[in-house]
Amino acid sequence: MTRPAQEPADDDLETSVDDAIAACEGDARAAVRALLVAMHHCQIELEERNEQIAQLARDLSRGYSRGRWEDLLTRAEVAIPYKPED
Repeated sequence: MTRPAQEPADDDLETSVDDAIAACEGDARAAVRALLVAMHHCQIELEERNEQIAQLARDLSRGYSRGRWEDLLTRAEVAIPYKPED
């Protein structure tokens, strides 16, 4: 199972906000734009990795692995977007 995301401490969050705005020369709109672009790229990478995991799950013979890959992925806390049909 996946772990819930931990909320950053208020001081850390404020420092991160200040750092992001400072990196954009004090322009808050530019900082928000940069963070949204970064988040979009992270989302695309996450979707690509989930597709790769799903393809691996489809390619891996359940008989060959005797179902062990599901246990390994669960222990590694990897979300399985594709559940094999029994």
